[in-house]
Amino acid sequence: MNKLPLVALVGLLSFNASSFAATETDSFYKGKVGADMWWGSTKLNEVRKDDSSSPSLYFAFEHKFPMLPNASIRYTTIDSSDLAFDKYDYTFYYNVLDHDLMHFDAGITVTQYSGSKYIEPVNGGQSDFDELTWSFYGGAEINVPKTNIDFIGSMEFGDSKGIKSTDLMAGVQYRLPVVDSEVAFRGGYRVIDLDSDEVFASDAGKAFVMVDGWFMGAELRF
Repeated sequence: MNKLPLVALVGLLSFNASSFAATETDSFYKGKVGADMWWGSTKLNEVRKDDSSSPSLYFAFEHKFPMLPNASIRYTTIDSSDLAFDKYDYTFYYNVLDHDLMHFDAGITVTQYSGSKYIEPVNGGQSDFDELTWSFYGGAEINVPKTNIDFIGSMEFGDSKGIKSTDLMAGVQYRLPVVDSEVAFRGGYRVIDLDSDEVFASDAGKAFVMVDGWFMGAELRF
């Protein structure tokens, strides 16, 4: 897998975090940067394969311009012997509901798959799915009243370039105030499911690949 995109993204996140911290427009702009470690198990067609310990990095920028969407970028990498890909999610979304007890976002995600590899479980044939796709996006936080604990979740689902994709995350987080910012520690379960008769066809079962498992991480909100 090509590590240069990961290095570039880490640099971008660090640059943005320091830039926002230096501004005096905290009331109008806000953002968050975070990282998760995902212990995923891969499944190709109907065959359970290797595990993949996968880092995921993300950055989000929000503002109070009513007509312009907020934006986020997330990078996830999967690297196992039979399934590998880099997944870049560029999401443009609106705050549909912003309440003390519930926050809900909705929008569209453009996803770039690169460095992909799929090895068919029966005959060992190899193919790739380096495609640019799009999907619908939804994200939510539900607060436990009078606590800093939230139930969190997000969902991407789409059907583009011959790939039906689903990326689901559900978990819980604890927010800790730090000076003029906030640190959130979080954990939960994430599933990526990709279906394609063109790419993942196999005598081993249905034409899909899946990565699912627990994750833990932290994010800085400023």
